Amino acid sequence: MSVSRVYAALGASLYVPATHPRLDHILAHGCHGARSIIFCTEDAVAPDAVVWAVQRLIKALKSTPRDTRHLRFVRPRSPLVLRQLVESAGALDALDGIVVPKFDSRSAARWKSVLDSAPQLPLMPTLETTALFRDATADAIGESLEELRNPVITLRIGANDLLGTLGIKREPGMTIYDTPLRSTLERIVTLFRPAGYEIAAPVCDLIGEPETLAREVAQDIAWGFYAKTCIHPSQIDVIEAHLKQAIQRQRQQANQLLTRGDAVFQDNGQMLEQTCHGSWAQRIHSLQAEYQHQQ
Repeated sequence: MSVSRVYAALGASLYVPATHPRLDHILAHGCHGARSIIFCTEDAVAPDAVVWAVQRLIKALKSTPRDTRHLRFVRPRSPLVLRQLVESAGALDALDGIVVPKFDSRSAARWKSVLDSAPQLPLMPTLETTALFRDATADAIGESLEELRNPVITLRIGANDLLGTLGIKREPGMTIYDTPLRSTLERIVTLFRPAGYEIAAPVCDLIGEPETLAREVAQDIAWGFYAKTCIHPSQIDVIEAHLKQAIQRQRQQANQLLTRGDAVFQDNGQMLEQTCHGSWAQRIHSLQAEYQHQQ
């Protein structure tokens, strides 16, 4: 499956700690209909539980069915943990890729030293360090991404880590776009989208505020994010409903752009122009095709 199709299939990516008591069941059967699941050995696991968590995850990966309806990824805590996965015969066979935490130009070489032994392994690097706060160091991240041999499915955004570096947290009722990270999100979009990278929207940690989550997902879609991290099963339906509705709503305009011969035309009060909106239409067409494939 191409990385573009994998991105379209991610939907609401649910994080599950590798310490979860039902790890084997979730690996094999999924969780609350999540289209993609990320099994975490990083921030979601206490330092004194890492060795045990990694060992049980590798054991579970070796024994889990290879074919499932949901995509499966692992977020290793460090290059050392990634090496354990790569060198454990059969462990990678059950995975659709790796989420690389805290990826920037300083950490890239350590990750690449392990990844070079598995160049076919798809990646989702996570952007969540202070390197994003300055143009020069953000540019350096782009250069490090270009040096990877592995296919990159999408870039994930670690909003909570970024807020943590500022010594603040999101307050109730606030979307991520209401925080000081808005300018950083703008930098991520304008730097990495022109370079051809898809981007997954960050988690909303306000688990008990579905209205805030809904407002945030609407903004995610407006910024061109068609996948999003979630940390609780209750968030899955809200995210998926907005993604599905957005694709259905945008499909008609996208199809017109792809089939009409007019260079410029009006639709529902908006000017559509082939040269300006053609790449958007192609993205929507690809996302729509993947949604239909899954149903």
